[in-house]
Formats: sequence, C-alpha cells, structure tokens
Amino acid sequence: MKAQELSGLALDTLGAIMKGTGQDAVKLAAAREVLDRAHGRPRPAAVKKAAKAPAKAGGMTVIVKRFTDVTPEDEAEHDATQALFK
Repeated sequence: MKAQELSGLALDTLGAIMKGTGQDAVKLAAAREVLDRAHGRPRPAAVKKAAKAPAKAGGMTVIVKRFTDVTPEDEAEHDATQALFK
C-alpha cells in the first residue's frame, strides 16, 4: 500500500527529471519509466524463422542464430539430431 501511495510523487519526480536540464541519458531513462508505467513494456519483436535452403548432395547447410533466437522447437530439433549420432 505504501508504494502505491508514493506512486504519484514518483511520477512527478520522473516528470521533473524529464523536463530538467540534466543529462540526456537520465532524461531518456525517466521517459522510458513513465512510458512503461503508462502503457506497459513493449513486447519483444516476433522472430521470423529463416527459410531452410534445399539440401545439396554432399553439402552442408549451416544456420547461425543468436542464443536469444532459439525456440523450444529449435532445441527439440537439435536434440533429435544429436540422438541420431549417439
């Protein structure tokens, strides 16, 4: 309850920081906080799956993904592939 009572003051403080003469990075951080509280944090963009190239005889296709782009389906496919070589 105490935090909710202070939320108005917190928003006023963030607004004063945004309007003040401080560093731009501090103003930007305050603006983000206000927007996050007013509209919620933005959802991460949906990651499109890369189209798989057709397999070539004797060739190998390598798909490079960022760690954050790996889906549970990708992990299951990887585990199934690894099981073939055990």
